[in-house]
Amino acid sequence: MHRSPVLHLPVEKETQLRLHEERYAEEYFALIERNRAYLQEWMPWASYENSLEDIKTYMKQTLLQFANNQGFQAAIWHQNKPVGSIGYTDMDWADHKTEIGYWIDASMQGKGIVTKSCRVLITFAFEQYHLNKVEIHCATGNARSRAIPERLGFTQEGVIRQAERCNDHYHDIVVYGMLASEWSS
Repeated sequence: MHRSPVLHLPVEKETQLRLHEERYAEEYFALIERNRAYLQEWMPWASYENSLEDIKTYMKQTLLQFANNQGFQAAIWHQNKPVGSIGYTDMDWADHKTEIGYWIDASMQGKGIVTKSCRVLITFAFEQYHLNKVEIHCATGNARSRAIPERLGFTQEGVIRQAERCNDHYHDIVVYGMLASEWSS
């Protein structure tokens, strides 16, 4: 029996965002494994989430995060298979803001999928959650990741030096921001 995803947001005809569900853990883990080398360059978690059990634990934590209204982590599904991940890393209800984080399969980069997925989450943040600000943080050296907030019209607000440790080195992180008053979906 085929069950529909617990929650999904449509992006376009063949793309949707779905909450992480444990029943998809093996597919999601295989996606990470195929991309681990490139993910480890930019994502600190890629060096320590090394097993299927780690992914199942992560998925349970993200569902709890969602249930507690503290964030939203989803797989990006394209043509009915997971191709990446995106979400609100944390909901700052006191300041009415959130940060969006994302990654996508190396073979799917450059197709506009992450940009379109970000657009959906940004609009959702402003229209459904009534937040005032959405931020995107990227390593200064990650040109592909930085192109997304720039393409979406975010303002570069600053650089935090050596803010994130990946493997044996630190990344400077550029902070981009979009205010609700500036957003046009």
